[in-house]
Amino acid sequence: MESAIREGELIMRRNKTAIALMLIWLILVNCCTVLGTSGSYPREVREALNYLQSVQNEDGGFPYRAGQSSSQSVTCWVILALEAAGEKIDDPGWTVGGNSPGGFISNCSEELKSSCDYARTLLALSSSQQKPSYNGTDLISSILSFQQEDGQFAWIVRGEKGFINSHIWSILALDAAGEQVPDSEKARQWLADRQNNDGGFGWCEGVPSDADDTAAAIRALMVLGENLEESAVIKGALLYLKSCQGEDGGFSSGYLGGDKSNAASDAWVIQALISTGQSPTAEVWSRNNKNAVTHLLGLQDPSGFFNYMPGVDAGPIQTTATALISLCGLPGQAGAGPQVPVPPESAMPSFTDVPSSYWAYEPIGELVKTGVLSGYPDGTFKPERPVNRAEFAAMIVRGLGLSADDYAGDSSFKDVPADFWAFTSIHICVENRYVTGMPGEIYNPNGNITGAQMAAILVRALPGQAPGAGSGPEWYADLVQGAGEQGLLYPGFQAEVPASRAQCAYSIMKLRQILGLD
Repeated sequence: MESAIREGELIMRRNKTAIALMLIWLILVNCCTVLGTSGSYPREVREALNYLQSVQNEDGGFPYRAGQSSSQSVTCWVILALEAAGEKIDDPGWTVGGNSPGGFISNCSEELKSSCDYARTLLALSSSQQKPSYNGTDLISSILSFQQEDGQFAWIVRGEKGFINSHIWSILALDAAGEQVPDSEKARQWLADRQNNDGGFGWCEGVPSDADDTAAAIRALMVLGENLEESAVIKGALLYLKSCQGEDGGFSSGYLGGDKSNAASDAWVIQALISTGQSPTAEVWSRNNKNAVTHLLGLQDPSGFFNYMPGVDAGPIQTTATALISLCGLPGQAGAGPQVPVPPESAMPSFTDVPSSYWAYEPIGELVKTGVLSGYPDGTFKPERPVNRAEFAAMIVRGLGLSADDYAGDSSFKDVPADFWAFTSIHICVENRYVTGMPGEIYNPNGNITGAQMAAILVRALPGQAPGAGSGPEWYADLVQGAGEQGLLYPGFQAEVPASRAQCAYSIMKLRQILGLD
């Protein structure tokens, strides 16, 4: 099982930007307005189309990079992009040497190796009104055969048990093809049950959330009957997406805090918002008067293609197709649709169990607004819940604005394997000497963090030489004293008692104030 998950993770990482287009095209079909016809496009769209036309191969397909052989997957994404822009893939303008993109797919013999491959191909064929058949295989029947007794869609013999992405894309592909999702309530519940505590979704059950898969999950849940006004699951997912927005207005994947704002995540979030009737340019989805749209437009190169990040042209053809679809999918009038259930930057987040009179109301609200902490899908924050050592490592890393780029080493703890959800955060803390392990080369990630342990981390995160740990039962005496002198200890501090989420929020907020991070 572990080897299958690792293999699936590699596949997912390789195809993540490409798979984004599945979600985007579906939303365009159901609720978006194309900006024009060829000749009346906005400049950014016209230049992107011109770029794609310039890299098309003689066989009608499109490569991963210009000059390479045509790729089945990349060609599918470009087909989705062209159809979204109102182009017809069999028009003379998209036919090279008598070959069109649709003809390339029809003549391609590349093997489909995952349920996402089936979904991708079905989406491309559906968008261009072609028969749902590939190499003699009925794609709809194949995807239907992947559904399990518990409602999940997964190609079990290929090791996809527990893969959330395979479930999402199977649902979206069937919906695009006009097929009813069998056992839709089971399918909906299976997906809803895989939502993480932070409101987001990962690519597989048990892995941390990321913005890309969370945006895709929102669309799939809506297909399965969830709605914005009533669904705590979707509201929690939207809150998670907000936590992934950077100061530049763009969105990062959010995976372990180690990514930067990028074109793919911008596209996923833009289309997730459109699918729920919201404007991605509205104030509540902006920071510093910037948003996902302005960030995405800022990534376009003068030659027409879109960079993944500034100066990074990873997969320029796929990235351009993703960006193109997002631009064509923008609503005609900004601000249309229901009110966003995420508060404006000027407002404090609202939790049912954190009234304005609560002693830690302000630090909790401020840290949630800045993405350091998040609430739960049911609208609660659970301020009194104890925090474990792994959770606090993740909190302090986010609170200090650190990222996975600050760590590239191996595990030094027997109980923190490389696939543990907080592996990177823990080891960033170790490398910065905020934390140390315990005898026997263990970290005890699931053990509750005590007030003393938290105080020690906070003091070590301050500039200058922190007091050293002593010996005996009160090893923490000097560290706690130092934290107290800096005003880092929460009201009612007790060294030996586990710290709660509210108490951690208070102390992290104090640390950020000292460091000038607010």
